[in-house]
Amino acid sequence: SANMAAVLKAAAPADAKPAPTPAPVPAPNSVEKARQGVVVIERQGRALALGVLLDADGRVLTALSPLTNGNFLSARYHDGSVVPLKLIHSDRGWDLALLGATATPTQPLHKAGLRAARTPSFVGLQSFGLTPPNTISAAPAALTLSPGLLGGDATSLAGAYELANKPALVGAPIVNTEGEVVAIVARACPTDSKSGCAPAPYGAPVTALKQFLQRVPAEATWLGVDAATDESRGVHGVRIASVVPGSPASVAGIRPGKDATQADLGIAVDGAPVTTP
Repeated sequence: SANMAAVLKAAAPADAKPAPTPAPVPAPNSVEKARQGVVVIERQGRALALGVLLDADGRVLTALSPLTNGNFLSARYHDGSVVPLKLIHSDRGWDLALLGATATPTQPLHKAGLRAARTPSFVGLQSFGLTPPNTISAAPAALTLSPGLLGGDATSLAGAYELANKPALVGAPIVNTEGEVVAIVARACPTDSKSGCAPAPYGAPVTALKQFLQRVPAEATWLGVDAATDESRGVHGVRIASVVPGSPASVAGIRPGKDATQADLGIAVDGAPVTTP
């Protein structure tokens, strides 16, 4: 191998320049990739909060309190594109809000976002902030379980986290080393505070986030299917005709098809029979 190296060195032109080192590609589940799933929530160009893109969904999870009336909102994505949003679900207790695109978005929705951590850990956490000019930056974060916090409507926030650093903008995720969400930064008050407490940033845990998303009203959900009434197999239901790639239905493994014997048939939702799309 030493002789081969000498031959290659001798064969190279004297003025040859070394090949440029390619830029590193973010790992599929890295903190750097997570940064691309963080958006800036704006109103008429003014930053109100940060938010988290739900993976394969396109909706945005953020804090409720900075949104005030919830009108004229938009999301600025990592590539600079801006899409108008509307408030579709909220929880005053945990200070959480779910935003979705308006009925006729002017640009395609971004669907590559963040997933919840399966086993939350306090090691190597990162938080995100906004630095001029509108750049999402990451910094080390630390979480500890809170002895007690109160959210809106005097809601007791069991399992909430205290933050070592209080960010200027809430709504951002706190992620582990794999880029998975451990908590969302929202606002709450200490349990021993008086009625005039000014809510401060805290961490809403993954358990609260999942419960919040499970309560989204049916009209605000998106499955990503096209379906038709079907009775061909002696069972009344809804045959899945097509599935949008990357949609929740696609991720769940729903099988579409024109052939009724091959496509999945939906017969009930939470135990309630369904016979029409």
